[in-house]
Amino acid sequence: MTTALSEGVGLAAAWRLLSLGFAPPTAETLAEVDALADALTEVDASPELADVVDAVQQVEPDEAAAQHAALFRGKVLVAPYEGSYELDPVRLGRQLSDVAAFYRAFGAEAHGPVAERPDFVGCELEFLSFLELRRLAAIEADEDGLEILERLRDAFLTDHAGRWLPTFFAEVIAAAGDARVYSALASYGVSVLVDELHRLGIEPSPPPRGRLDLPIDADTLECGVEPDPGR
Repeated sequence: MTTALSEGVGLAAAWRLLSLGFAPPTAETLAEVDALADALTEVDASPELADVVDAVQQVEPDEAAAQHAALFRGKVLVAPYEGSYELDPVRLGRQLSDVAAFYRAFGAEAHGPVAERPDFVGCELEFLSFLELRRLAAIEADEDGLEILERLRDAFLTDHAGRWLPTFFAEVIAAAGDARVYSALASYGVSVLVDELHRLGIEPSPPPRGRLDLPIDADTLECGVEPDPGR
C-alpha cells in the first residue's frame, strides 16, 4: 500500500470513528469506536486520539447513553444538526435539500449506524468516510472519475461539513462537562477536520452566529452511505 493510500485509509477510519462516536451509543458502537481508535494509534500519535482511546475504554454504555441524551436529545445543549446553525429559513431548506442530494448521487440507503435526518452530524461524517473510501478505490483501480469524486468531497466540505462542524465541536467541548468521551471525540474531530481543510486549502465560511432550533421532520435517508449495487 502506498503512503497516500495508507493515509487515506486512516482518514476514512477517522471519519467513521467520529460518525459512530456521535451516534446514540450502544455496546457495539462503542466497541467499534474503541477498535478504530486503537488501530489508528499506529499511524496517529496525537494526544487527541489518545484521549479518545482512554475515554472510550473507561465509559460504560449506559453512562455514555445518558451523556449523549443530555447533550444532544430533548432540550439539547448542543444541536447535532447542520440545519440548526442556519438562521435563514430559506437557506436552511436549500441546505437540507443539498445534503440529501449529495447522498442520493451515491445511492445512499439505510445502512448506517442510526436512522437520522441527512444533516445529522453522524450522517455527514459517515458520508466523508464513504467518499474517502470511494476515492481510494478509484486510485487503486485506476478508474476514471477521481477528479469528480475529489470535487464533490471539496464541495461537501466547503458548503456543509467544513462549515458548521467546527462550531459544533467547539460547543460540545464547552458543554460536555463530565462527559469526557464526548469532549475527547470533539477535540479529535477538530484536529482531523482542521488538518484536512488545511491540506486541501479549503476555507469554508462559518455559519451565522446563534442557532436556530426548528422541528423539521426526518428525511427517509439514514446515516451511512453505501453505493447502490445497481449503479
